[in-house]
Amino acid sequence: MNETLQTIAKRKSCRSYRSEMIKDEELQAILKAGIQAPSAMNRQLCEIYAITNLAYIDELTNAIKKVSEERGEKKPDTYHFSYHAPVLLIVSGPEYDSRRVEDGSCMLENIFLAATSLNIGSCWINQLSDTQDVDEVRNILNKMGIPHNHQVVGCASIGYVNQETPTKDKNENRIHIVK
Repeated sequence: MNETLQTIAKRKSCRSYRSEMIKDEELQAILKAGIQAPSAMNRQLCEIYAITNLAYIDELTNAIKKVSEERGEKKPDTYHFSYHAPVLLIVSGPEYDSRRVEDGSCMLENIFLAATSLNIGSCWINQLSDTQDVDEVRNILNKMGIPHNHQVVGCASIGYVNQETPTKDKNENRIHIVK
């Protein structure tokens, strides 16, 4: 199996990170891999925001937890929406872009594969895209420089793995070859 296929097979979600910040050159490599993703008509409208300020990440966690609980979704006391990763990558695109979800998802997959290739853990985070329109959350996004007219497609928590998670078999019954 070639190196790309090995990286794809090795990728899994990480939910336990060391507190140590990843190296700048590793972060840059991951970000550059993200922008190499395809985009509809090569418009390249989605953007990546690398949040390394832990106070912002904690502020988002508290706001998301509050919103979730107001919606009747109880979160445990230990809840942290990015699993205490030292870096949160937020991928967003302009609300007028009808292809932002597809383009941003491609960026995120490149991010996950690049992180895996560098032995850095990652996990897709959805809670922010579900809560971004609540004023308390949106104000934090604005404070971090994410334009008000941008919609969050998804996020990636990234960092050095603290505890390996077991690999789960993939359901190959989802593959269909039509000849």
